[in-house]
Amino acid sequence: MLTFDEYLKGLTEALAGIDRNAFDAAVAVIRRVHDADKIVYVCGNGGSAATASHMINDLVKAPAEAAGCRPIRAVGLADCVPLMTAFANDSDYALMFSRQIEAMGREGDLLIAVSGSGNSANVVEAARVAKARGMTIVAMTGFDGGKLADVADVHINCPSSCFGHIEDAHLVIEHAMVEALKEAFGGHSAARAGE
Repeated sequence: MLTFDEYLKGLTEALAGIDRNAFDAAVAVIRRVHDADKIVYVCGNGGSAATASHMINDLVKAPAEAAGCRPIRAVGLADCVPLMTAFANDSDYALMFSRQIEAMGREGDLLIAVSGSGNSANVVEAARVAKARGMTIVAMTGFDGGKLADVADVHINCPSSCFGHIEDAHLVIEHAMVEALKEAFGGHSAARAGE
């Protein structure tokens, strides 16, 4: 039976393989979008939908409270259950995020696309449509990055084939982004070592 320490060992190895330059680039993009008063959209499928919703909570609330600045304008594309079920039932599940991007997304906005496999059809389609609209794409993936790796402007990959490790890592990345943004906006991060 797998032990907790064995699971943590795999997670630690996966986190160590994440490209720090890609992380820094993603933080810079979010800051640029905020400074331009544009909108950050986040989507994910399955467990990554929960990560996307969690990210919206943190992006809107935490940096602004820490720094006393205007909140980041952020929208979760997986948060309107009636709309998602309508697309799934009446149209095509793969369109549930891209149709929202068509309705709301504008040039200069940002889509953060979260997919463990990098191949979730609805997330890939959202990225494709966002790219065509002149939006920036930040992809958070696992495995080899899948189709999202090809469309992303910034690709943060967790090099693992374990969905648990990938999804854990995506939450770590999200939390680290928020802490970095607190400081980028002039606030304080309690995550800084030694404080």
